[in-house]
Amino acid sequence: MKISVIIPTFNRAEVLRRTLNLLSLQTFTDFEVVVVDDGSTDSTARLLTEFQKKVSFPLQVFSQKNSGQAVARNLALPNASGEILLFLGDDMLPQNDLLEKHHQFHQKFPAANFACLGLVRWHPEIRISRFMRWLEKSGVQFKFSDLQKNSKTDFWRFYTSNISFKKSFLGSEKFSEKFSGWGFEDIELGLRLTEKGLKLLFEPEAVVGHFHEISSKSLKKRQFAAGKNLVQLQKMHPEIKILPTGGKLFLQKIVANLLPLTFYGRAKKAFLAGIAEARRES
Repeated sequence: MKISVIIPTFNRAEVLRRTLNLLSLQTFTDFEVVVVDDGSTDSTARLLTEFQKKVSFPLQVFSQKNSGQAVARNLALPNASGEILLFLGDDMLPQNDLLEKHHQFHQKFPAANFACLGLVRWHPEIRISRFMRWLEKSGVQFKFSDLQKNSKTDFWRFYTSNISFKKSFLGSEKFSEKFSGWGFEDIELGLRLTEKGLKLLFEPEAVVGHFHEISSKSLKKRQFAAGKNLVQLQKMHPEIKILPTGGKLFLQKIVANLLPLTFYGRAKKAFLAGIAEARRES
């Protein structure tokens, strides 16, 4: 089965260079790469033109005005020719056997409704701060600590940083373009696919290194956007009842205010502020 690697990118030319170089070293070779430049203003366009001339694998490049990851992935989908779609982040550096591990998974689980969730961990070359260690263990961004090989998980971990599934199962489904900023556009697609019978299993040997130093300040911005997008997710799927209300909301506010100097308190306060802002706007 051929793999189409789909990568949306925005202003990360140098780390994208490393990602493409590592893809050229993969032990599995029946693949193509589809990159969508989401309106980058750095050297991304020049880099992609350069790589199209020199890489050994088929590299399709598309460009759009800055519209977000959902729009970028949707642009890639009809142009992907592989039976397996593998979504990577542009700051996720693949181990040399990443594609082989995803391919082996789909050989082992050939039914159309099986999907493979790979492991994301910090890349060893970056400086991993105490905050980033907390982020890794807390589950605020990714959560893998409670999973074992072939563990079944749910749509809340439909992380498009390192995930693959059969294109035939996707059918006419797309990423919703109603979300803005960071968060939940992938989770929402995972929810719809789960309702169609998706089985998402964890493969810890399919590894990427997250080459991105994250500060508590930048996470606050992401958590604010995630709070707003959670409101959008609730509007689209009222049956899952995920927004904190009443006593639960009151307790979360108390915790956030009591722990203002902790990583958790800062993240929770920004998240709740995003929810409040989205509710005011609606």
